Amino acid sequence: MSQGNDAVPSAATEPAVPAGYEGVPHERVRLKLRRRTIARNLTVAASIPSLTADVQVELTALLAARQEWNSQPGCPVRLSVLSFLARAAVATLLEFPDLNATFLDTELIRWATVNLGIAVDTPTGLVVPVIRDAQKYGAREIGELIRDIGARGRDGGISSAELRGGTFTLSNPGSVGPSIRAEALLNPPQVALLGFPGMSREPVVVTDASGAESIQIRSILRPSLTFDHRAIDGGEAVRFLVQFRDKIQGWSLEQYQV
Repeated sequence: MSQGNDAVPSAATEPAVPAGYEGVPHERVRLKLRRRTIARNLTVAASIPSLTADVQVELTALLAARQEWNSQPGCPVRLSVLSFLARAAVATLLEFPDLNATFLDTELIRWATVNLGIAVDTPTGLVVPVIRDAQKYGAREIGELIRDIGARGRDGGISSAELRGGTFTLSNPGSVGPSIRAEALLNPPQVALLGFPGMSREPVVVTDASGAESIQIRSILRPSLTFDHRAIDGGEAVRFLVQFRDKIQGWSLEQYQV
């Protein structure tokens, strides 16, 4: 069965179906160039010895800061949770230069700026446009840039130049649906990727100033850091996640120059 221009034109040029499937009715849909490129890149990424570590982050302080910003009279731009997470990730990355790097056989290239890749789900496949020099921006500016590249990515308006030169990537599958984990393949030649699953409301143990414990319902996120184990050991990955968690849980508008 074929459908328009997507069908392979000649049976003589068609690759064989898997053994044992010769009699199964089917159709062939030619993969677009972007999907073939993604497949090649993922094959390279899958060959990298990588691991993923997770941490639990309580979002009360971040959500309060976001509410404070978005509810102010004449708010210049409403910010998403991702805006704050991205700003904290960049701030943490500056303290862990080995994660903003590229691994070579004999050396590690530490990049002197954070070119932050933002994975965008589009109708034609995943693209990762880059916010260059992300360390120069506050949460508001990062939020505006994320909104812009997200809209243009979905409309096919991202140029090839905007997809090059990323040094660290954020993946946000939680924006698509209530994913439980955000483990992902790396985006070579980068050595680390931070993924955000869906937020959830869960019971947690909270300790007050006197040391008394109680169970309360809080908003929780479990970011996943996937890293190239040739370049980074597990201890460094966990230390990065702990610092990231502490920044989120101690968030204030003043601290991160919204």
